[in-house]
Order: sequence, then structure tokens, then C-alpha cells
Amino acid sequence: MPKWIPDRPAYKKEHRTVGFMLLAVFLLLLGARMFTHLFSFGDIPWLMAPVAALIAFLPPIAAYLFYRGRGYTRSLRLQVPRHVHLPLMIFAFVALFFGSFLLSVLTGGLDTLGNSVAPFSQNTPETVWELLLSLITIGIIPALLEAFCFFGITALEYERRGTARALLLCTVLFALVHFDTANLPAYLFAGILYTLVLYATGSLLAVGIMHALYAVCALPIHRYLVALYHFTGTVQLFLFLFILFTLGALILFCRSAARIYRQRDEKGLRSPRRDVPYEVQFYTLLDAVCDPAVILCLGAAIAGFILL
Repeated sequence: MPKWIPDRPAYKKEHRTVGFMLLAVFLLLLGARMFTHLFSFGDIPWLMAPVAALIAFLPPIAAYLFYRGRGYTRSLRLQVPRHVHLPLMIFAFVALFFGSFLLSVLTGGLDTLGNSVAPFSQNTPETVWELLLSLITIGIIPALLEAFCFFGITALEYERRGTARALLLCTVLFALVHFDTANLPAYLFAGILYTLVLYATGSLLAVGIMHALYAVCALPIHRYLVALYHFTGTVQLFLFLFILFTLGALILFCRSAARIYRQRDEKGLRSPRRDVPYEVQFYTLLDAVCDPAVILCLGAAIAGFILL
């Protein structure tokens, strides 16, 4: 019978450099959020959201890509998802949309869902051009940068000793970087789905498309869902439908993922990272969690929970 805490095996220690990139992202984003929180910028949230995202993500990402050297981007899964992945992406998106909203309702974070939805709702665009500009700046740009950082670089670095570690750390760090305790379960749920889509499709672009599409759909639709939730006379039916849609989409998503993995195994395309011994994954996960940079990321997230 295997032990829950196995003996530490002999393995080569890793160079834990990705933690410094993550720490820089956390600190820069925390600083940008505090700056915009302390100072009023009138009716221009469409400008401040992408500026904060660009300041927080681009310099650390660019520095890390430069450090890793030429050719590193070839391993970031930037290929376009294939047509066989379309059903899985649709089911994942439906589960993400209804599941995230449901979790925010249950945890009391409804009014701040999405972290970028609040400024959009408070400054409703009056023209089609303002709407498109808000969707691009508040939704698409931050979504693509987050996907590249957490489900591109971070997942690639942490999966070298097994995908379980990448799934856990990418999900937790992605959720924490939003500095939103009320919607933390919703972000954890989204992070899990994004990581599963990444490994099922083998395409970072699939994750970026899903994340950006969710942001684009959540921005204009969110306020109507909030109004429906607050003013409906049958809240139980409202929640029941959301639970039903979420569970149904998750079941279909799992069936699609299982079919994709089965086809890969039949073709002999099984990833060696799926066969990393349990004891190696266990201790390399502990090594990553105990990384001082990752611990400081947690500290920055706690500071953001308190200050923002």
C-alpha cells in the first residue's frame, strides 16, 4: 500500500527562476491597482485597465523571455487549436460562464465579478465605438496577458516534473493575482478549467481565446444577470438553472477531454510528463511552494486582499 507521504527520492534540483517573474507581476499589479484605487481618473476605466495590465505583465514577461533565450517561445504551445478541439472549448466556456457566476453568487462576490466588470458597469458605454474600445481594453488585453503569463510560461516551467504541479500552482496563482477574496472560488474554478483546456488541446491560444471571450461576454452581459438575480421572484429556480447548466457542461467537457486523450494514447502520443512518479511530483510541488518568491507572491496577494 503506497504511503501518503513517500520517502524523498533522488532528483536533480531545479533552477527556480519563474518565481521571480511571478513576484514582479504581483508587485507591479498591486502597485498599479493601489494607484488607481487612491486616485480618481474620471470616466476612463477603458484606459487605466490596459495600462495597469501592460505595466504589470509586459516588463516581467519580456525580461523572462530574454533570460530564457532564443527559441524558448517555440515550446509555449502557440499553435492554433484544431477543429476537433472545438466541442471541448465550447463546453468549457459554457461551464466557465455559468459556473463562475454561480460561485460568485454563492460566495457573495456578485457585484465585483470579473474584477474588470465593476468599472465597466459603472461607466456604461454610450456608443458602439465606446463599447468596442471597452471590450478590447478592459477585457481582451488583460485576458491575453494573464493567459500568456500563467498558462503559458508558468505552466511550462512547473510541468517539467509533472502536470499536477502545474495545474495546482497555475490555478492558485492565477486566482490570487486578482486580489479579490469574494470571487476567489470563481477564479480558482476558472484557473482549473483553463489549465485542463491547455493540456487537452495542447494550445495556449485556445486558453487565450476562451479567457478573452469570457471577458468580452461577461462585460456587457454581467449587469443583466445581476438585475435578473436581484429582481426575479424565483431565486431558487435561477440558481437551479445555473447549477444544471454548469454540471451539464462539465460532464460534456470531461467526455470530450477523455475522447481526446484516448485518441492520443491510441496514436502513441502520450506525454511523458503524465507518467512522472508520484513521489517526485509530491516533493517537487513542496519545493515550488517553498520557493521564497512564491511565498512573497502569497504575501502580496494578502496585502492586496486587505488594501484593495
